[in-house]
This record gives sequence, C-alpha cells and structure tokens, in this order.
Amino acid sequence: MAPLGSRLTTENGAVTDDMIEFYSQRARGGAGIICIEAMGIDYPLAVGNANHVRFHDSCYMPGHAKLAERIHECGAKAFALLWHAGINKGAFMGETPVAPSAILNPNTGIVPRALTAEEIHGLVDKFGQAAHRAMLCGYDGVSVHASHGYLISSFVSAATNQRTDEYGGSFENRIRFALEVLEAIKKNTRKDYPVIFRINGSDFIENGITEEEAAAFAQALEAGGVDAIDVSAGVYGTIDTMIEPIQYPEGWKLYLAENIKKAVHVPVFGVGVIHTPELADQAIRDGKVDFVAIGRELLCEPQWPNKAKAGDRHFPKCIGCNACFERIGKSLPLRCAINPLAGREKHVPEPVCRPECVAVVGAGPGGITAAVTAKRRGHQVELFEETGEVGGQLILAAAPPRKDKIYDYIAYLKEELAESQVTVHLNRRFTVDDAADFDHIIIAAGAQSRQMTVEGAETFTKTAWDVLAEPADSFRGRHVIVVGGGSVGCESALYMKEGGAESVAIVELREKIAMDMDNISRMKLMHEIEDEKIGQYPGFSLKRVENGMGMLSSCGEQTEQQVPCDLVVIAVGSVSRRDLAEELYQAGIPAISVGDAAAIGKIGEAVRSGFDAAAAL
Repeated sequence: MAPLGSRLTTENGAVTDDMIEFYSQRARGGAGIICIEAMGIDYPLAVGNANHVRFHDSCYMPGHAKLAERIHECGAKAFALLWHAGINKGAFMGETPVAPSAILNPNTGIVPRALTAEEIHGLVDKFGQAAHRAMLCGYDGVSVHASHGYLISSFVSAATNQRTDEYGGSFENRIRFALEVLEAIKKNTRKDYPVIFRINGSDFIENGITEEEAAAFAQALEAGGVDAIDVSAGVYGTIDTMIEPIQYPEGWKLYLAENIKKAVHVPVFGVGVIHTPELADQAIRDGKVDFVAIGRELLCEPQWPNKAKAGDRHFPKCIGCNACFERIGKSLPLRCAINPLAGREKHVPEPVCRPECVAVVGAGPGGITAAVTAKRRGHQVELFEETGEVGGQLILAAAPPRKDKIYDYIAYLKEELAESQVTVHLNRRFTVDDAADFDHIIIAAGAQSRQMTVEGAETFTKTAWDVLAEPADSFRGRHVIVVGGGSVGCESALYMKEGGAESVAIVELREKIAMDMDNISRMKLMHEIEDEKIGQYPGFSLKRVENGMGMLSSCGEQTEQQVPCDLVVIAVGSVSRRDLAEELYQAGIPAISVGDAAAIGKIGEAVRSGFDAAAAL
C-alpha cells in the first residue's frame, strides 16, 4: 500500500482507533506492506497542518505501537514513512517554512527560511531518532520521504537548492543531506532493519530532478546501504503528475521506476494509476519493477490484493476523481467517492432483524448504493428507473475525453445489482400509487439541467447535458459558445472541440473557470483547454447573438467582445428533481431524498447519502 494521507488522527496528530481500523482493513485485504502516511519528524516545521501525523516525540509511540501490532495481526508488514514537509507547507503555527534556500514558493506564496548547516545536522539527527522510535514501536522498517518537493527532495533539486556550502551547488553536494539522513537511520536501528527511500523519478519542472539525476541519486543511496527504492514523481507545481486525476492512463509512470531499476540492484517499487491486477502482474513479469505499490485503489477496495489472488475481478476501480485528496487538502478526514466506508471502516451497518419492503427511485450511483446496501442488510428492495439504463448522470460524466474510467464504475454498479439480486424496474416511473406497497421509500431521482435563454439564440441552444448525449463529431465545424464555466461546461467545451468544432469559447461570470473542481483535476483540465485553444472569458456574460456573433459583456469594466457563434450551450448548473418528493409529502407518505434529489453535489455525496439512508432503515 502506497502512502497517502488519511487525516484520521486526533487534532494534534496522534493515532486514533479510526486510523488503526483504516490500515488494518487494508492489511486484512492482502497488501504485503502497509506504508503508513507521512509522519513528521519535527514540530511544527515538519508538518503542514494540525492533523498531520506527528512522530517527533516519544509521547506518540503508544498509538503507533498499537497500529503496527494491529497490522501484524491482520497479516501484513508495517513501514513508517518519515517526513519533513519543508517548503510545502504554509505558515503553520506562525512558523515560516524552512528550505535549502530562501526562494519564493509559488504554490504557497511564501519565501521559506534557508536552513543553517547546524540546523541541517539537527534534522539529520531527528530523522535517526524517529527511525529508532519506529523500530521500538514494532514497525518492520522505515521509508524516507525524499520526493514530491518535500525537504529532502528540495535539497536534491537544483530548482530549489541554490546553496553555496557543502549542501548545495554540485549534484554530490545536493544529495549530501539525503545520504546523511540514511546514515543516521542506519546508526539508530539494528543492522538488518530495512530502509526504503521514496524518490522522484522526475520532477517534471525546469531545473528539477531529471531522470538521469534520479538514477544517480538511487545509485548513491544504494551505495549508502538503502534496502529499496520507491519511485514516484512530480512536485506541487506539477501536482497532476504526483496525484493523477482521471485523465492519466493506467501505469503511465512505471517507466520512471524502470529507469531506476536499470541503475540499481536493490528492489524497486513502482506506482502510478495501477488500475488492474493484470497490469501490476505484467509490470513485475516484464522486469520494470520488483514491487507494485497501490494507493487509491485500496481506498476503493481494501480487498484488492486478495481478490486479485483469487481471480475475483468484481471490485470498484478508482476513477481518479481526487475526491479523497480534495477532502484531506481541507484537513478533513479521508473519504472516497465510490467506497462509502473509506475512512469510517467501523460503521458497517448490521443485518436487520425484521426485513421490510424498500423502494429506491432512481438508478444513479446514490440510488444503486442505497438499494444494494438495503438488500444486503436483509430488506426486500425494488429499484425503479424511469429510463432504459442504469447509471444516471454517470453516463454523461463518462462522455468527455479521457474520462472512460467512469464506465468501469458503471459496469461495477451493474454487477453489484446483479450480485445482490435487487429487483430492478427499468422504463418504470414510480408514482404515489406505488408507495402503498413499501415500508420505506428512498428517492434518488437526481437532478435536471438548469435552463436559460439567450436573445437571438432561441433556435440553436442546447444544454450541456444534451451535448454530452450526442456524438462528439456531430459538432464538427460549429462555432460554439458555452455559457457557464464550471466543470460540466469546461468538459463539454473540450468534448466538442476535440470532436471537431471549429471554435469553442467558455463564458463564465466568475473570475476563473472550473472553480468547482479540486485543484489537481482543474490543473490538468486547464492544460487540456489551453492545448485545444478553447477561448476563455471569465468575468463575462453572453448578452445576445446577432449576425453569427456572440456579444460578450464584461461584468466589471463594461467592455464588450464579439465571438463567432452558431450554437449556444447552457451549462449553468442543475436543479434537484423534487416533484416525486413533493407528491409523496402532499399525500402524507414519508420518504427520504438522497444525492442530487436532496442537494446538488458530486458523486461522493450521492454515494454516501445513499449508503447512510439505507444503513439507517
């Protein structure tokens, strides 16, 4: 299991029962090594937020001892990831971040303080002391976080290290800190205690760590006695290569691990959108890596390794929506969009003592989750869907370019329905008259696209939902203005432009487009929009269309622009479908609405609300 933040600690970074259960579930699921999330070796400078894991003091050892012990009981090995955030933190606890050099960090807007040589020596000791504590706690080894632009990585990179002393300048000087950390860990642990270094195969930035430097770094670590190399990639300026959104293909950065493996003799770990057991197996067979590390896949399905070994391919695959990282980026406990139990593993609903009849209306992700959960608890469940297929808005969400992983999720939901034996009624509208046959009604009817009219475009206006339901090439040669620059509008624009539209412009009232997306997914989408030369007009509105031109008006400066237009696409949000809920209410029939039928949200909100509604019956 690759390390990833859970934010399941206490408010002061200590291990909790929820955190223990989170990791033990993945250990029970068959992962060979559980690499615990980043653990700060100093405080407050090594951690970025209050609920980052702290390991700078012996007072945290009891919780870690329990965590390691529980992972062992569940059949896996436990490794502690020793970490110093370095430049990649804000001014937490009023402290200025530290770095090799005082260079502005564009991601935080803060100029960090350059460490003195004496402070560097102190940090080397602290890494060694943390490794000693990890060994005492029962961890089977340690991994050192020397990637992603964190402190050790920032010393290695010429982009962030401009020192002129023994820790800067030449490549040999820039890796000195890392090698001293390795030496300190070796001195503070027994001779056979394993040490892994997590390094970047490439930073993907100018003057950053290159593939050649990564290989040389790995060789130096091997000479220093490291036991394995874990190869990741990217820094916060290229975070979409570090925590990949949905567009990245499966296994895309294994080539970086392969590059390292050619340079060293110690085992090499590879990561990067390992979506299926087949790819993981092939990567090892082909000699690209010795070990495969998976992270988000184990959020979606803790039993991934066990199911892989058993040949069971019925499990949810990560869709790369990054809802997990959007949560922890706000210091909130980890959740997964498609696994409603991720981060709250102790909340498994119990079987019911007295089965009842449950109707679920709407076969989107929230409705299907509710139906399957209620059925598995022992209720008699019928699922009503007024269209001819299940999936709801997922079908539209999968249409834009490079979002095909959502089709895997739709296929999984169909398998869930079949396996649970929920009675499914397609092309069937649920009415008030049907309610008499059920003890409980869960409404997951979703939403509908919000409508608006534009003067002069009444005869050639569609909604984004209409667009995504049509073949992309049907817009070939068109001049399109998309009104609304949220995620749906932006993805619809990309869909039409790649389908052959002559020109596409996005008009958005707010000062930026795609503001409803997490930062990582937004970064990748913005690159794609720019590559396709899609026009961006934040702070503008479309007033009218005349003579084949859309008249855009600036919201602030009262300026106007003209953009070619023979098709207007409306993407100004959606509204909950509440007609059935209102009818049932008027008839005095209780029902609970979930997902978009209750409040417009994302996939994760729909799935969790559907699960919670069924768990409460």
